[in-house]
Amino acid sequence: MIPQDTPVTVDQIVLDDIILKQFEIPLKTSAMDYLPGLMANLGSTDSDLRECSLDVLWTWISRPFFSESELLDIAQQMAANMTTGLGEKVSDSVFLRAFSTLILAATLEVDIDRYERNLPRLFTEDQIHSWLEITLKLLREEKDLRGYVEGKGWAHCMAHTGDLLGDFAAHPCLGKQELEEILNTLQVRITTPVEQVFVHNEEERLSGVVMNILQRDLVTEEFFTAWMDGFVSPSGHMDWKEAFTHPHWNCARVNTKVFLRSIYFFLLVGYKDTPEHRKVEMVERLKPILMKCLKQIYPNSRYADWN
Repeated sequence: MIPQDTPVTVDQIVLDDIILKQFEIPLKTSAMDYLPGLMANLGSTDSDLRECSLDVLWTWISRPFFSESELLDIAQQMAANMTTGLGEKVSDSVFLRAFSTLILAATLEVDIDRYERNLPRLFTEDQIHSWLEITLKLLREEKDLRGYVEGKGWAHCMAHTGDLLGDFAAHPCLGKQELEEILNTLQVRITTPVEQVFVHNEEERLSGVVMNILQRDLVTEEFFTAWMDGFVSPSGHMDWKEAFTHPHWNCARVNTKVFLRSIYFFLLVGYKDTPEHRKVEMVERLKPILMKCLKQIYPNSRYADWN
């Protein structure tokens, strides 16, 4: 188990020194000596302390400076952190949830890399599935949608959750059923009425998950078509044409529109470092379906006459 006490204080001076020395572990210490402090700092309201602890912990995981059992303990702790304070609307607990998602993502990337190099896996399928369910719960139930918090820096829990789901989508132990569950949960999140729209590119980070799922070539074109149509008339939702005069529903309408736009332009120009899509024909057929959805959600748009 991860030790609860450590003689090493992980403050900004210590972090700056580690970063200055190219993330090497200080002499006569081990990565585990710093782990409790680094993990605690993920929930700090001090932006520099939080971000630098993230950088150090991520780098040490990726090199890796932790053993296999230690990486498992870290992943399990991060998954537990993602439920801490979940449901609170505006509180500092969001920082721990948001930054724990990124560290869980770092451990998943180590596992994916080992799989690709035919090395023994770090995590079991049951563990991966369990953590996925926690992540989907976070996606559905997170109430604190703040991106940048004045005086405390980035929270950005929805964007970070998108990054983590992107790694889940790429993980080889997830199959068609799990990928479809991710897509369906994304749809629920995006179309849910909220008090404010996404203003810090959350929709791009979340739509990137869809791109990773497309690359897996497991979900059928028929599912994608029905899934996109589901944004036009989501179950239990009001007609988008009526949403303009209902503030929370209108925020959902805008989030839905920009989410689908992001997918469309990713299909058009490519996504990050994977511009080529394996299913080129399917991608070409999905573009007009996406445009049809956008027209129905925003019928008076300036692109309403596009073919």
